[in-house]
Amino acid sequence: MLSVTPVASGDMGTKFTLLTMRGLVARDLLKPEIRLTAMDIVSGMGGKDGVEQAEAIRDWLDAHTEFLRDPNGVELLEGPAWTARRILTHGRAYLDCDAVATLGAALGKSIGLRARFIAAAFGGPKSPCRHVWTELGMPVARPQWVDLDVTRPAQGLPASVSRKLPVEV
Repeated sequence: MLSVTPVASGDMGTKFTLLTMRGLVARDLLKPEIRLTAMDIVSGMGGKDGVEQAEAIRDWLDAHTEFLRDPNGVELLEGPAWTARRILTHGRAYLDCDAVATLGAALGKSIGLRARFIAAAFGGPKSPCRHVWTELGMPVARPQWVDLDVTRPAQGLPASVSRKLPVEV
């Protein structure tokens, strides 16, 4: 399912978008196209090494997605099950950073990993957030987080992040 979301500017708009993304993950994480895809990605790894599982999900996202911006002035948010169906049908999907982040979070959570979105700003402490990715970790108090950011290189964004806004999924 694809939805167009009006977004307020600044951190309030970013937080609203992240919370909407979190809702999409919660809605779709147990759908067969998410759970079975995640199980296929990590098959043979066992359940103990969440880092290895998270890295396998990152590699799968990198192999099956290609960055494509939303239309100018519009924030398109798509459910991860819808995205997974496109990948399973066509072998890859053309997505922006929030669609990849939402899919990565759903895949990780469907197999018991923790997930958080990281919204990032570049350029200074008051710069607006322009990018988002998912980090996955084991369900422990202080997990080792694995970065699933596979779209930043295609966007030409700087390596240095000036500000991060994390949201647990």
